[in-house]
Amino acid sequence: MKILLIDLGRTGRLFPTAHLFRKKLDEAKVTGIEIATAEMAELGSPGERKLEKNMKEILLKGVDFIVVMEEWQKELLTRFMDYKTWGKIHLFADICKRKITGVLPSCDVDFGYRNENEKMSDGCGNLVEEMKICTKENPQTTLAF
Repeated sequence: MKILLIDLGRTGRLFPTAHLFRKKLDEAKVTGIEIATAEMAELGSPGERKLEKNMKEILLKGVDFIVVMEEWQKELLTRFMDYKTWGKIHLFADICKRKITGVLPSCDVDFGYRNENEKMSDGCGNLVEEMKICTKENPQTTLAF
């Protein structure tokens, strides 16, 4: 299973989130997950054909899930994706809000965070739990976010 994490720049949340996600996958002993990162600038600007071309290439390479950090990134990228592939793109904040009963705390807005790292930790934890379900039941299963 291939997951692509996308954010505005690598100096922000992108690398820490990818690192934390890998760490949590290792701790949970979940295997078969390939994680890649990309920043929006690498993909191209909204007015360029480069963005459309890059999104098609990403999907052709077999990326199963695309996780973006900002709502506008999801809205922009879906403009350059076939409608049938929209289910592959997920907003990290939605993953944080996913409640997996009895396993992890929710990072919903009613949960008071002390810092951004807690939010990333819960989001990555929720994503790992969903990956465990997907890989166990059926590798072709889509995320339920």
